[in-house]
Amino acid sequence: MQNQAPHPFSLSTAHSSHARFDIEFAGNIQSVSTPTLTSASVSSVPTAPPSPMGPPARPRKRKAATLRADDWEPYKERTLDLHIVQKLPLPRVKQMIEDEYGFKAELRQYRTRISQWGEDKNVKPQEMKAIVRKRQKRKLVETNKRPLEFEVRGSQVEPQKIERWMKRHDVLESFLYAPSPAASKPALDRPDFSLLTYWSHIVRCRMPHDL
Repeated sequence: MQNQAPHPFSLSTAHSSHARFDIEFAGNIQSVSTPTLTSASVSSVPTAPPSPMGPPARPRKRKAATLRADDWEPYKERTLDLHIVQKLPLPRVKQMIEDEYGFKAELRQYRTRISQWGEDKNVKPQEMKAIVRKRQKRKLVETNKRPLEFEVRGSQVEPQKIERWMKRHDVLESFLYAPSPAASKPALDRPDFSLLTYWSHIVRCRMPHDL
């Protein structure tokens, strides 16, 4: 029996086999790797719309209904009784009228209407100018007469309120007050009848009652 010659083996052959295996294994890994995204594929991916910048828009306030003089007439007496006679604040008057009659109006509409009725409790700037003018004249010129008390639309104007107005407008106690003449009031049909004279007729003055 012949002995078979041993298969020749060399270190270089082993290295060559391992190298081929490494190349094939690496090729297989590369074939299953994640595909590279191109610019075209990226652009095709849907994106969320950009969110708007800044705070959300506020809903617009509904405009108040237009109210004519006739609309107010059924509630005039009650409104003036609550606000002028009972001296209730206007927000409360508004709520009471709404609860009693179902009549709805804005506070600014109440103020405008009460002023148009000539029953506004607030002393207007021109009215206060007329008061201060008469007050200073009585105090500094008509020194032999008693001081005056003032009323505007039936409400007495307290002396402290007059003094605060004078301080706020830098009117000195020791000087006469002579505001610049205002423009004429066309409704009076008298070009020489100034607004200051007009307010002087609205403002009523009297001497205090004897104790």
